[in-house]
Amino acid sequence: MGKTREPEKMSDDEARNQTDKITGRVTKMIQDDLADDPYAQAHFSKLLKQAIEDARAMFDSPVKQYLMFAELENDVAQRKVADIPDRFVDETGKRNRHAQAYYGLFAHVLGDTLNDKPHLDKDTRVAMAFDIDNIVKDAVAEFSITPSEIENAIHNKTLPLLFHEVGLENATAMVEEIIRITRTGLSKE
Repeated sequence: MGKTREPEKMSDDEARNQTDKITGRVTKMIQDDLADDPYAQAHFSKLLKQAIEDARAMFDSPVKQYLMFAELENDVAQRKVADIPDRFVDETGKRNRHAQAYYGLFAHVLGDTLNDKPHLDKDTRVAMAFDIDNIVKDAVAEFSITPSEIENAIHNKTLPLLFHEVGLENATAMVEEIIRITRTGLSKE
């Protein structure tokens, strides 16, 4: 990310310039790189707004501002969302971004009502996220020539899976997001 000399040796102006560069990069990363993960996108957008507010409060400490934004940039690049379990990283250290995005959809779509559904604990949501990921991979492999068929297959297999857990309205919203994530993911690959 920000490849500069040691922060402690930066002048105030240099730290401010580097902070501005990081802020621009982080904004672009949130918009572009996280387009396939609406929950992470919302999470990091909120953190960026908070970091900007915090930076205003420490106007006299540009190096501290730089360090704060550098840490945020690193978290965005690694998609480190506090309430997402590490089970989406395999033994080689590779993150299953799509399964993580599907996991985040539960909180993104259900919001605070997720707390009212004790049957949707973390383990259940992780298992369902991997199930959805497998459904999407199978649909893409089977119907790779026809995008509308990919979407139909995803819709037909994920809606019943989700309906039993979150109800029709939420399941429909989640399926629409899954299809959007799939479209975005396919366009990036």
